Amino acid sequence: MSKTAKDLMDAFAGESQANRRYLAYSQRAEDEFQHGVAKLFRKYKGVF
Repeated sequence: MSKTAKDLMDAFAGESQANRRYLAYSQRAEDEFQHGVAKLFRKYKGVF
């Protein structure tokens, strides 16, 4: 496997983990009635 392909796979894995983490943070904020915070996490989960 080329270095570029490995780097792309690593980047994709990191972004996927970040996406799931932001969704979990959003759900936790909703559970704690922090609707504005939850909305921010949902909005920015795909930006980075």
